[in-house]
Amino acid sequence: MSFKVETIAWRKWLARWHSPWNETGLAMLLIAPAVAIMGFVILYPLVRGAYLSTLNYSLLDPAGPTPAYLNNYGKILQDKVFWESLWNTFFFSGASVLFSFIGGLLLAILLDQNLPFSRVLRGICLIPWIVPFIVVGFLFTYIFNFDVGVVNYILRAFGVIDSNQPWLARPNLAMTAVITANVWNQTPFYMLMFLAGLQSIPSELKDAASIDGANPLQVFWNITIPHLQNIMVITTILMLIRNFNNFPLIWVMTQGGPIYSTTTLVIYIFRLAFSDFNFGYAATVAVIWLVMLMVMTALYVRRFEREIAL
Repeated sequence: MSFKVETIAWRKWLARWHSPWNETGLAMLLIAPAVAIMGFVILYPLVRGAYLSTLNYSLLDPAGPTPAYLNNYGKILQDKVFWESLWNTFFFSGASVLFSFIGGLLLAILLDQNLPFSRVLRGICLIPWIVPFIVVGFLFTYIFNFDVGVVNYILRAFGVIDSNQPWLARPNLAMTAVITANVWNQTPFYMLMFLAGLQSIPSELKDAASIDGANPLQVFWNITIPHLQNIMVITTILMLIRNFNNFPLIWVMTQGGPIYSTTTLVIYIFRLAFSDFNFGYAATVAVIWLVMLMVMTALYVRRFEREIAL
């Protein structure tokens, strides 16, 4: 009898514990350490950075930090280097995404065909994507080297140039070299995404279009592109975010030079903080850079949610 009473009491306790409120409390208790760590690692730097943007804070100023309020943001309007860096950021990101998009789509269409050793070719094409940015930077630094670079050798061999070109030392050539390295690195990502999309298109649709008299271009435009539309938008926004954050590749190849020809916002922030030691103004530029990233991230999340809903 005593055992039965204890069993009933135990079941009642379990029933109370497994109520929705207790389960929610247990879940919050379990994730609390992770939330606390993430808050310290992510939230604190964001708040601290926003606070620093309201200060005149330079390590070279013996007077120490003084309130600047919104003066740092007004200073940006007259900062020619900031606007050049902003233009370089958009140009670098836009050109990298455009050429990677086209190259990835062409590779995906090619590898979607029944080619011999297609799986081996796909693996080979993915190699640039797995190479770290720093390694890519050093690799293309030698490829565009003035004395022994293979680019100058090939261009001279085909008669395009008469003498070696200082690709990484001339302002009008350095950005081209950096974009080329970035395109080589991220084109396989587009290829992988587009190839997955192409293989998900029902073959019956293409066969029906061909029977109705559609040529390959019409099939591509009316069937392939609509099926790849969501993938195209999501990958493009994702790679724009990635290129906005691209620091190691540019720093290894040019360190933002010559002058400011390849200085993007992330390079400019680094220079302000760790070369000029102007932490207040660096934080101001970082806040603006963060706002742009948040806008692109919001677009990516909305598009991704819409894709899931479909």
